Amino acid sequence: MGHAVMTHAPNRATTVNYADLTAPTQDAFDHHMEQADNARTNHDYRQAMTCAALTAGITLPADGEIALCACPNCWNCGHIFNANDPDAHPFGQSDGYNLGRIQCPNCTDAHRATDEQ
Repeated sequence: MGHAVMTHAPNRATTVNYADLTAPTQDAFDHHMEQADNARTNHDYRQAMTCAALTAGITLPADGEIALCACPNCWNCGHIFNANDPDAHPFGQSDGYNLGRIQCPNCTDAHRATDEQ
């Protein structure tokens, strides 16, 4: 009898820096995030989030939401992360769309944004 061989999916990162993505990948990521932002149904939102995570090369968190750091104090953070990370910081208004403004945990720790920013 032969031995069963198990193959494992490669480990995916849980975060990535937007600046490390190629320009076409950034464009595709932006497109998927815009689709999520403008989604009219939960299904469409979840599908866009899944596509965005796959495009960025990260694992989609169990809650199904990722975010690009919207830190008003940094111009080049570019951290793509779990939008519901307990150390992340939502702030400001979402302008009536699905995606809120969220600082990644690193920016939250270094220079926490306020609603006035």
